[in-house]
Amino acid sequence: MLELIFQGFAEWAYELVLECWEYFSTALLDIMSMDYAYMKSHVPVMDDIIQVLMAVGWALLIGNLVFQALKSMMSGLGFEGEDPKLLFTRSFVFSFLLLASPQICEIGLSITARIIDLLQVPTAVHVTLVDKSIFGTLTASWLLAILFGIIIIFKTLRLLLEIAERYIILAVLTMTAPLAFAMGGSKSTADIFSGWCRMYGSMCLLMVTNVIFFKMLLSVLSTVPSLDVLPWMVLILTIVKVARKADAIITRIG
Repeated sequence: MLELIFQGFAEWAYELVLECWEYFSTALLDIMSMDYAYMKSHVPVMDDIIQVLMAVGWALLIGNLVFQALKSMMSGLGFEGEDPKLLFTRSFVFSFLLLASPQICEIGLSITARIIDLLQVPTAVHVTLVDKSIFGTLTASWLLAILFGIIIIFKTLRLLLEIAERYIILAVLTMTAPLAFAMGGSKSTADIFSGWCRMYGSMCLLMVTNVIFFKMLLSVLSTVPSLDVLPWMVLILTIVKVARKADAIITRIG
């Protein structure tokens, strides 16, 4: 009798957790839409931060120009300086790029958002998890079903939280774009600008791969095989693990 009461309570708690997880996962699907306006509307201070960083970017560009020009003037004393003509030309070009940095980032975000629209982000999360009938006449089959379901829910929730973290990183990179463009004014600091460009492009690519992996995960979770439950579980955990390591994989590409 006590075992039946405990089983009923465990199944009720599991169904409650599953409903909360489906609601939370569905709400987080908006993150994959790549809507930068969503962040600006919910974090109003971002507009002020962008204006401050724009002013700091101009200060860095002009300050770097003066510093590199002084090094070129003192090249006879052993300092390595750049060609003044190339220095002023690069600073002149990047001054326009600095001014247009918000529009340039918006173009990158719009291209990524268009690709995500073509991939068709799911509007809701509906999954079919392991049922105790799959384990046959095993007495504790209900406990195994709950355990398998909790593992899937936990792993998928961690993936969604990492997707949200990548979205925040992309928003911060967009805000700090003026600082990156300011560093492109000279050859000695161009590596900083190149590194920002690589990171920004990789984060945009990650937002696309997030949708791909999540759709693969939902496709696997849509049906539960009647046999070979363990390989099915391994497939789910592998997709989630690879999706979480996608940033490291893209980094290896360079």
